[in-house]
Amino acid sequence: MSRAEKRTLIRELTRACVVARARLAEADAALRRGGTGEGGGGADASTLLEALRSLLGDNDDVVFRTFRLRRGPKATLVYIDGLAKKEDVEERIIQPLVRAAPVPARDGVSLRRLAEEAVTAAEVKLVPSLDEVVREVLGGATALVVDGQPGAVVIASPGWKGREVEKPSVEFSLRGPREGFSETLIWNIALVRRRLRDPGLRVRKMRIGARSQTEVALLYLEGVANPDVVAEAERRLKAIRIDGILDAGYVEQLIEDCWWSPFPTVNGSERPDVVVAGLLEGRVAILVDTSSFALIVPSTFDGLFHSPEDSYDRWLPVNLLRFLRFLASGVALFTPALYVATASFNPGLMPLKLALKVAASREGVAFPVLFEALFAQFALELLKEAGFRMPSPVSQIFGVVGGLVLGDLGVRAGVFSEIMMIVIALTAIASFSIPTIPLGTVVRLLGLPLMISTAVLGMFGLVMGLLAILAHLATLRSFGVPYLVPYAYFSAQDLKDTVIKQPLPAFRRRPTFLRPRDAVMQDPDRQTGRETSR
Repeated sequence: MSRAEKRTLIRELTRACVVARARLAEADAALRRGGTGEGGGGADASTLLEALRSLLGDNDDVVFRTFRLRRGPKATLVYIDGLAKKEDVEERIIQPLVRAAPVPARDGVSLRRLAEEAVTAAEVKLVPSLDEVVREVLGGATALVVDGQPGAVVIASPGWKGREVEKPSVEFSLRGPREGFSETLIWNIALVRRRLRDPGLRVRKMRIGARSQTEVALLYLEGVANPDVVAEAERRLKAIRIDGILDAGYVEQLIEDCWWSPFPTVNGSERPDVVVAGLLEGRVAILVDTSSFALIVPSTFDGLFHSPEDSYDRWLPVNLLRFLRFLASGVALFTPALYVATASFNPGLMPLKLALKVAASREGVAFPVLFEALFAQFALELLKEAGFRMPSPVSQIFGVVGGLVLGDLGVRAGVFSEIMMIVIALTAIASFSIPTIPLGTVVRLLGLPLMISTAVLGMFGLVMGLLAILAHLATLRSFGVPYLVPYAYFSAQDLKDTVIKQPLPAFRRRPTFLRPRDAVMQDPDRQTGRETSR
């Protein structure tokens, strides 16, 4: 297609969108001028059906089913084949209306009486607005329009196929629940309510996306969560102006405090137990329809190192593993840069035998240390990305064989040294040990600018680079909460769940930096699960 043809097609599509929106506005205005027949505002059935056919009729999957009520006027059902379940439409809507519809009075059949006495579906509501009728039909509901009656009855009849509840594929843990979120919003909310049977759990739904009309749910515990955080999260969600939301990642990028920072300031999880744990602490969760990941705010740098199973295991092994994760993040961040600095500028910082080994391994390498490190890092990222994109049965074999072949041939060809391959492999393993995958990727990739600064300034460049990263972390906030709490702006009480995790009986109060309305999490008189002696 030529450029001129593309311009012509874009102009035609734009003109069609403008016409469709104008029709929608005219029909909606007519609908609101007509009166509902029960005291509200709305147009008659003919105007509404004409507007619906104008907006939705030019589609083969949109069904307009016309039939006659028993001893009454004609009625029309509007639904989308594939989104609405045909069996429910037939058994719970058409058959009750045809067989058990009330005899019309002089003023006609009342939509409210039909909704209350005839339709047997679980969720039924009267809708006077055209745009709301269109939105409900596009969401899988069925609209009932009766001749002579203004407005429409919208009946819930979802029939799309959804993925069943399965094991979490990303946040795997040895101990804990094996259920993960799916792509259906109502199921995800049910998974949260199953674990948190508190009447204070509030679910606020809204639609985001001018064209996708994606349903988003805001969850929080009333009486626990800070109202300012809840209001701020709701304000940011309502301020989103975009055509479509396809995944929770869209929402995450549009509501985070600092979009240009490489560090994630909104935590994501595919596990209902992690979401419930955050709600109990006073955080706010955001669930997005068609997405299997939930967003949890506020988020802190320390919380990204916590694994779901940390709450289920005893405190001693958890402390060992958590300390190992923090140590691994440091290894992944500055080990390649430290190698570049010591090999290029400060070999005297290494022990004599190690310095001789490094010098011997670099004999015959064709590139300087910096280019060798950058090339090795590029090869690692390329191998990881290729293995991730390949089919699962082949990716594991490809990763092992590709790594061995690339490393062995690279060393023999004089592209890499043996020590460099060890450094890059250690960096990869350390970054993959961080529970939060986005943070692990960020930590690994931040090693690239550190390597460049050390190649120019040596150990001084490494220290300056680490100080710059620390200064950036100190400026970050997540919904008003400093990113480095409880290490900065700290309260001694919040240090109980950091690198060292105290035993569960010590968690009597919620984190103070979240400013919860109810600070007490555990009854101090019940430390061991049984009554204490007095």
